[in-house]
Amino acid sequence: MRNLISSGLKRLKRQDSKYPQGDKSATVIAVATVKGGVGKTTSTINIAAALASTHQKRVLLIDLDAQGHCSTSLSALVPDAPVYTPISEVLLADDQKQVLDSAVSTSYPNLDITPADSSLAEAEGLISQKIGKEMLLRDALAITRTHYDVILIDCPPNKGNLTLNALLAADYVLIPTDLSPLAVQGADELIDAVLTVNERLHHKLDVLGVVLTRVDGRNVSLNDEIRKQIKDAWGDYVLSSEIGVNTQLSQAQHEGQPIFAFAPKSRGAAHYSALAQEIYNRIFV
Repeated sequence: MRNLISSGLKRLKRQDSKYPQGDKSATVIAVATVKGGVGKTTSTINIAAALASTHQKRVLLIDLDAQGHCSTSLSALVPDAPVYTPISEVLLADDQKQVLDSAVSTSYPNLDITPADSSLAEAEGLISQKIGKEMLLRDALAITRTHYDVILIDCPPNKGNLTLNALLAADYVLIPTDLSPLAVQGADELIDAVLTVNERLHHKLDVLGVVLTRVDGRNVSLNDEIRKQIKDAWGDYVLSSEIGVNTQLSQAQHEGQPIFAFAPKSRGAAHYSALAQEIYNRIFV
């Protein structure tokens, strides 16, 4: 009996975080969609970079997608062989860990990232066996968010357990969509998921906005027709800043840099600068 009590006390003691409380209170933004290929990761990394550099916010970028595209897209900024705990281990640990255990500093000012973790694919299923499965990421951010101004979560392109964890940890959700019918339908499904989180799980989650991406300036009439349908359906949710098709955005990702480091005077940089400013105004002004 004494050994059992001692073991229980030791386990309780491990719940205390090894990190001190910070002096910040991060705004957490989940960037989510249920359709891939709409510029979700491109948007996440470049918004993070703009908030970190132009707006001087301390930013953590959480790569919650098992494909690890955030890490690939910023590979030139991440040190070789960094020491960190994979984010999947943080989420599945029996004792309380913090996302700070997964965070790695980059060479970009004010920007940290959780590196790619292919084990997130397996974690997606294992999460369902955990008590409080929807709250794992929220709890792992309790201390972490006191060390940052903004935390951006790049979600998997689905409505699985990892995305649900991101939505329950977030204050806002940003929904990127291109102007294709399937992408628009996916954005609509995400908004329905937000309503479900609010109503059934009693978590206050606001839609930061729907951002139109991969807008091809050559398809003016078709774009205008779909854009009108989107604005009629979603109204003020639709952000005024749009991201056009720009080859330098893809080239920047290939080089492992945000667009502001790779081609700061490009059209892509101008578009993401305007989008980050609009997001900043909605959150901080």
